[in-house]
Amino acid sequence: MEALVPEAIIRQAITDGRNDASLGSAEQWAAVGRYLDERGDDPWPGRRDRLSREDVPLAELQRWLAMDVAAAAPLMGAFTSHDTSIEHLAVTVAEVERGHLARWLTEQAGEPVEVIEATVIGGGFSRRMWRATIRQAGVDRRVIVRIEQGGMFGTDSVTEVRSMRALREAGFSVPAVELVEDTGRILGEPFFVMEEVPGVVRLDDQGLDDIIRSVVELHRVPVSVLDASGRSPEQVVSDNIESWRRMYRRHAPELPLVEHGADWLQEHLKPTGPSVIVHGDAGPGNALFDEDRGLTTIDWEFAHVGDAAEDWAYLALIRGRRIMDGAAWKARLREVAGIEYSDDQWRMWLAYNHYRGACVNLSARSVFERGPRRTVDQLAIGVAVHLRFLSQLTEITCA
Repeated sequence: MEALVPEAIIRQAITDGRNDASLGSAEQWAAVGRYLDERGDDPWPGRRDRLSREDVPLAELQRWLAMDVAAAAPLMGAFTSHDTSIEHLAVTVAEVERGHLARWLTEQAGEPVEVIEATVIGGGFSRRMWRATIRQAGVDRRVIVRIEQGGMFGTDSVTEVRSMRALREAGFSVPAVELVEDTGRILGEPFFVMEEVPGVVRLDDQGLDDIIRSVVELHRVPVSVLDASGRSPEQVVSDNIESWRRMYRRHAPELPLVEHGADWLQEHLKPTGPSVIVHGDAGPGNALFDEDRGLTTIDWEFAHVGDAAEDWAYLALIRGRRIMDGAAWKARLREVAGIEYSDDQWRMWLAYNHYRGACVNLSARSVFERGPRRTVDQLAIGVAVHLRFLSQLTEITCA
């Protein structure tokens, strides 16, 4: 990053957090306060001056990174993470926002629609999410509202909806999207309304095996469903590296270690096979199981055409690590789906996922700084989680 997040912005966020439980818990904001008190003077003006005058050795850049990671430790501790065992505090959506939604739904339906109740769904980062009960023509039903957060992770509702509708039409189990508001005039950000999918998160053996099989099924959907360009697998890999690079540069000046990682990947990363449709965040938490409906995959903001190893490396070596270690995941993938890569391929695609994480997480810092809804997780992701991914990337690319 080019500088520390201004103290005044963080202090205001802490104050706001005392009055809005959906922004973070008291314990989380206390950790933010410790980070602010302990982080010290901003080292980046001096670093930028040196970078402008000389080529700083990689070893020195890594030393700077280690210092930043240590300073951000309180934020890492405050991060909610993808732990599916966390019970999030039930927070009611403000009456004024429920009113805005009800009026818009009424306008879309051409008849009165009431929002009987709406609560915030905890645990998501790219979107604010509500579970709402609406009443139309005397019938109550529940829907999910997914609201953008200032371009978090470089994603947008229109692209996500396009992917969801295309995949659903292709026969893949995806929630039905009912309505899209793409102007941001109603709730302050674009959003869409989709069906509430029945189901639970399962971490038992059968549940994990079903997640693996669902990703295999996704990878079998023709890429033309999302991209009819006919690009070669090599071009797709290269394009994706550059896409993440462009995305992070919209939120930060050029960062030497991120740039080095991108260049290293362009030189070393190779496709493992034909291009596929990648979920981008596959794993427990984004798969809901229902006895009648089966497995439904949710949260499609990262869907794109890429290499199958991107999903498998992310699932086995990053998102799934709370459940079992990488070796156990690799064995399970081999047994359940015949997925097998060389050690070098696993390493390369792990590096790619760390690179992607280092890039997209910088957007959270921008969202936090702009406000007005500043959450603990935005700050933690934009600073500490970004630095963690960058540190893990350099362990591979600077070895």
